[in-house]
Amino acid sequence: MIGQRHCPFCGTAALKGCQHLALAVEGRDFVRRCVELSQTQTQWQALCEKRRRKLQRAGEWAPEREDFTWLETAFSNEFLKPLRWFHALDYEWRSGPKPGQGGFWVLVWSKDSRRLWWELRDALDREWAQLSAPLEGLMSPAQPARAAGTDTLSTRISPTQQEPWLLFQRREEPLNPDQN
Repeated sequence: MIGQRHCPFCGTAALKGCQHLALAVEGRDFVRRCVELSQTQTQWQALCEKRRRKLQRAGEWAPEREDFTWLETAFSNEFLKPLRWFHALDYEWRSGPKPGQGGFWVLVWSKDSRRLWWELRDALDREWAQLSAPLEGLMSPAQPARAAGTDTLSTRISPTQQEPWLLFQRREEPLNPDQN
């Protein structure tokens, strides 16, 4: 292996994998896998189409404006880097079992990969909603929950389910025992 990378948190080799390696995939599959892991295939397709139509109507469409749909650095710059659970994007050359089967792999590092994919899902939901609302008056699947004053994560699981990766746990009892 040429240019083997190690986890910035625990020092484990990327090839071996650790809890901080959110994704290790060949470059050509990077955007597709990020979308799959965040479970936003439908929103992603609609988002790409709405952006394309918006740029075409404004006369500003150009192929390089769509780099984020397939190029890992453009996707990372636009969608991953602003996320608080994203740590770093790295590259590693991995060779295959036969000559000519190697390729560049893209590595995504995060302190908590599950939170990273949830956060990406929320970001893509918001992006889709911003493009959809003015154009068609549609709401994303997450918007009704936000409008009702609840956070998106707590509406995706049952209120009694307690997960360590859940950002905000629901409390049945008051925070201050003196309050009733």
